[in-house]
Amino acid sequence: MKKNPFRWANINLRKKSVAIFVLLVTLPSLLVGYAFLNRYDIILRQQFIDSTEKNLNTIEMNLYEKIKTVGDMTDYMIYQKDFRGFMQTVETPETLDQLNAYRASIEGFVAFQLMSKSYIKSITLKGLNGNTMQLGEPVEGPEQPWIDLAKQNRGGIVWSNSYPLFSPWSGPKRVISLFRIINSFDDLSKTAGLVIVRLNESEISTLLKAAVPEQQGSIFILRPDGTVMAGGEEQLIGRLYPNEELLKTVSKSSGQVAEMEINGSNYVVIYKKMRSTGWSIVTMIKEKTMVAETNGLKVTLQILFLLVFIFGLLALIGFELTIIRPILELKKQTSRLKIGDFSARVTARSRDEIGDLGRQFNNMVLTIKDLIDKKYKLEIQQKESELRILQSQMDPHFLYNTLDMIRWTARLEKAPETSQLIEALSGFFRMSLNREKQTATLGDELEFVRAYLNLQQKRMGSKLSFSLLMEANLEQVVLPRRLIQPMVENSIKHGFVARRQGIIRVRCYRSPLDELIIEVADTGSGFAADRLNAVYNAIHGKGLDESVSGHALSNINELISLVYGSGFGIEFPTEYNQAGACVRLRIPIQTNGQEAL
Repeated sequence: MKKNPFRWANINLRKKSVAIFVLLVTLPSLLVGYAFLNRYDIILRQQFIDSTEKNLNTIEMNLYEKIKTVGDMTDYMIYQKDFRGFMQTVETPETLDQLNAYRASIEGFVAFQLMSKSYIKSITLKGLNGNTMQLGEPVEGPEQPWIDLAKQNRGGIVWSNSYPLFSPWSGPKRVISLFRIINSFDDLSKTAGLVIVRLNESEISTLLKAAVPEQQGSIFILRPDGTVMAGGEEQLIGRLYPNEELLKTVSKSSGQVAEMEINGSNYVVIYKKMRSTGWSIVTMIKEKTMVAETNGLKVTLQILFLLVFIFGLLALIGFELTIIRPILELKKQTSRLKIGDFSARVTARSRDEIGDLGRQFNNMVLTIKDLIDKKYKLEIQQKESELRILQSQMDPHFLYNTLDMIRWTARLEKAPETSQLIEALSGFFRMSLNREKQTATLGDELEFVRAYLNLQQKRMGSKLSFSLLMEANLEQVVLPRRLIQPMVENSIKHGFVARRQGIIRVRCYRSPLDELIIEVADTGSGFAADRLNAVYNAIHGKGLDESVSGHALSNINELISLVYGSGFGIEFPTEYNQAGACVRLRIPIQTNGQEAL
């Protein structure tokens, strides 16, 4: 007898559900649970090691970035003339002004580094001529041995071990410091001075402990010679690690995981060598810690697999009573609806989703009948809506065509000036009503401003003159639409009220910081001192002057803050606000498809 290849498709839903639960739920759960429990110790142990290795890689990357940043900072001091000048210039009445200028420049650079890099505690600069600067938190401690070692290195970087210092601000603390002799740029064999950069050891310790909690083991940093640099037990810092087997293991270039017995306990040792420094980050994890965690999870899994088996049997029974039977009834009533019998109804015996499905089926039958009646009414309403949309699209075109007809009528009547004014107004409307995009290029914005000023010049005559200047290669810079025109309108509205004549100048150029600067300056009445303060406070959220709230400048500054962040916006350069008014807008340079530079 030939077997039917589609026999499974012909089996009813009740038999399929029993087969699925037995073959795809119960048996696989038991088999997978048995295999998984046999392999679980190895898998979890390897996952624990992999997670620790990943944490070590993250720590190594973070420490490397911090160390490289500090090293680059000292490289900068070698080549930067202010640092060299401060260290090499002898303080005399004639050089006092120059030394103060060096100090101001150095303080600005160092203050930025201290604020942006919280792990840097303080920086000390010492010149051989006696000039000294202590920047950051003042500290005192045993640093002379490291200073002597830095002098022997003659310009090479020397990193200290973790050592104690005392700060009058926050008391005792531990730091890891960089010591480096700064040589003369002109003569590398000649010493100019010394720089000390102190790093907060607590931040490095916190970073290390995040990888291995104390209850699981220990983590510390070893120098290439095997001495403990930081982390671990404080009494071991600066000394050779007491376990020779561990030192031999870490010194090997191959392999990063090892097992060994230390002080009667079994440990898994995982280490990572740091780039460029030769230091090694070493973790020692207790074997019993990992075994304890696996035992608890193994018991949990055994209970879980047993519950899966029991609930699988219960689910099979419940599935038959609550799902299979109602679905079979729903199938029967659906077949009646298929042939057009709208009297089909399902008896809802429960208040769960299956019962709700039956009630929804009954409602659907009634809804279908209503939808058939309403179908043609909806089609008519849709056509009317489409017609209204087409008419609303025609309104701007009607306005443009009417203005164009008036412009040609003015030409036929030999009124060229009126024709030009209407043409400028039409162009202004076209650019103003184009609201499909939220951004525009700088070139398009200046054209819009030019159209606006041309109209105002027609109105004011010789009282208004203007110029628009843009640096080359800025035409495609993207900025929010209608950003410049409100500032120009402010100049006309508030600057030329009591004056007979005035000039407006718009300048767009690239700043040394590679930002777009837009300046709108006029020769009008300018800002009174109290008024300028009120406007400045209002746009920066520091004042509640009702006469300034809603001001165009306040709206522009708020828009820039929303788009580019709080670091950009409107400024009032005092050097240009003496005769007339000047408003400066600073935003990042951005083109289509690019992020802000």
